[in-house]
Amino acid sequence: MVFEDEAGFGLDGSLHPTWSRVGVQPRVPTRGERKTAQVFGAVSREAEWLWPFAPVFNGHTFHEFLLLLVEHFDGRKVFLVMDNGPCHWLDDTGKRWLAENGGRIELHRLPPYSPEFNPVEGVWRATRRAATHNRYHATTDERDAALTGAFTRFKREPALIAGQVRRFREATAATA
Repeated sequence: MVFEDEAGFGLDGSLHPTWSRVGVQPRVPTRGERKTAQVFGAVSREAEWLWPFAPVFNGHTFHEFLLLLVEHFDGRKVFLVMDNGPCHWLDDTGKRWLAENGGRIELHRLPPYSPEFNPVEGVWRATRRAATHNRYHATTDERDAALTGAFTRFKREPALIAGQVRRFREATAATA
């Protein structure tokens, strides 16, 4: 079982509560530019993390992400759990591919407005803590490098995100 979601990370980062000396207000510079990095993310019950950046979120880029997933889990059928976001609706080419590859991947949609059922939401929170909270990135390349660094660390050290999928792993193990 693999969980999927997508997220955008702005160039200005994200403000988050932090500590500072009494009487000194923390400041984080901003550029005031709306340049967002868009990322598809997937995490397995075993905390395997996979991510690609995407130029936009739509049915075509989602189809490309599905191809990446099937390749990554070579030989293992992917049961993909996802929300009902508009980018998850495939075009005709994607629908044909999905029908032809039903033995390799199956899509399962979460009920509307239920992010608590998707552990990728927790991975996005961990990503923001590691790469964007209260941080200034002067360029999109700096921001993307910080995101890639966080994602690479999650991949290298699955224990960093294992807590996000623990309850899903335990729940499915109990029913098996």
